Amino acid sequence: MYPPQPPQGPDQGGHDPYQQDPYGNPGQQGPTAYPGPYQQPNKMPGTAITVRVLMFIGGAFGLLFGGLLLLVWLGLLADPEMTQEVLREVQDSGLYIDAAELTVLFGAMGGVMFGYGIISTALASFMGKRSAVVLWLIVVFQVLASLTLMLGIAFGGTLSVIPLLFAIAMIVLMLLPPTRAFYTPEPTTPYTGY
Repeated sequence: MYPPQPPQGPDQGGHDPYQQDPYGNPGQQGPTAYPGPYQQPNKMPGTAITVRVLMFIGGAFGLLFGGLLLLVWLGLLADPEMTQEVLREVQDSGLYIDAAELTVLFGAMGGVMFGYGIISTALASFMGKRSAVVLWLIVVFQVLASLTLMLGIAFGGTLSVIPLLFAIAMIVLMLLPPTRAFYTPEPTTPYTGY
């Protein structure tokens, strides 16, 4: 007498290896199949792409204008006559500061803008890495940039309004569910078939 044989095909109660499970995973059943809602998106969402493009653009502007301000700062340090000419123009525009304050102002503005450009470009280049660290680094960086721009507005820098709006928009875009789902994987729960 022969031992009973296990079921062999779909018509005998077995599993058809070519049949898809209800969640679209071909040939997977039991503990290795994962339900669709728990799958992490594979493609970078449009929200993250928008932030990445804006950060590259902002980084380029920061590097360009920060670099120019640092060159002017170096010129002010090297040439006292140039300092006096720039000081006269600044005072004619209504800002009354002395030569030392002017030099510090150009150096600080150039350093902040150039630093923003470097960090923004670096973070934008890391946005392809799917990590919660990247997500929160970008959010924290944009929050700090927003606070700096608000401080500039408080001291009369009306030109800071437009970059501030862009920074706030990037914070919102990074915190939207599609972006967060891309950078922070949901816990995968094995599909048990129930």
